Amino acid sequence: MFRKMMVCTDLTPASFSLIACAAQLQQIGTKDIVLLHVVESVAASAGTLLSSEAEGAFRRQKELLEEHGINVAAEVLHGVPASVLDAAAEKHDVRGIVIGSHSKAVIALATLGSVSAALLARTLRPLLLYRVDAAERVGGGGGDEGCGSLFRHILFPTDFSDASERGLDYLGKIALEQHGAAITLLHVLPSDEDAEDGRTEEDAQYLLEAKKRRLERLGASEVGIELVRGEAADEVINRGKAGLYSLVVMGCQGKGALKRVMVGSTAEQVTRRIEVPVLLVPGEHHVE
Repeated sequence: MFRKMMVCTDLTPASFSLIACAAQLQQIGTKDIVLLHVVESVAASAGTLLSSEAEGAFRRQKELLEEHGINVAAEVLHGVPASVLDAAAEKHDVRGIVIGSHSKAVIALATLGSVSAALLARTLRPLLLYRVDAAERVGGGGGDEGCGSLFRHILFPTDFSDASERGLDYLGKIALEQHGAAITLLHVLPSDEDAEDGRTEEDAQYLLEAKKRRLERLGASEVGIELVRGEAADEVINRGKAGLYSLVVMGCQGKGALKRVMVGSTAEQVTRRIEVPVLLVPGEHHVE
């Protein structure tokens, strides 16, 4: 399922922490990576796509991935970033996309927020968002320091919807490949006990226990359960800030491109505000 992935880099010093995290994908079965840098058309019109310094960074990032036993195909393309990335993912038939989430420029002249949002609205593939700016604060720049162990402790928020179940399918694949990963299943009930929820605490506990047993059968070393009351997005984000978790896996609602991550939804708020990597699994995607 994660055998072939695409990694998008902006070639800044901070992007080396993204590469360090991407290298850890080999722990869950990644054999091939398409390493991609996109230059917008207006920047490419000057002639050469990359400066000598950028070429050196691109070559070094390719080598870093290869040092982990991954086969790497590196490409520099130009055009509208989200369109180019989506087309490249389709061309190479990758299983997922890794992209940095940065408050500054993400891919030559384009802000990361706009690129990642546009890509979310287009792609049907799982998207791993990595907060490069958070890594800078932790590690002081590029390198491995801000990455840590990507699969050390995974948080899986679920509302028991079909979208959440798709996220659980991917989490199961991670548990199957990475037996040492600890996992916490989180369900957030409304703050108001009288709110129209349609599900009791007993119901939610039963469903969480069933998911726990499924993950344990797949080889997860430790599966915990949290059943709390509050606002779902806030509960997830606060747990990310606490430093307890290394990765959040979430399913995205809806079938249409623009519906998968709706403005104001839990997934949308989490992707914008959380400080740990997030694996978003969109609807209508086949799990192999």
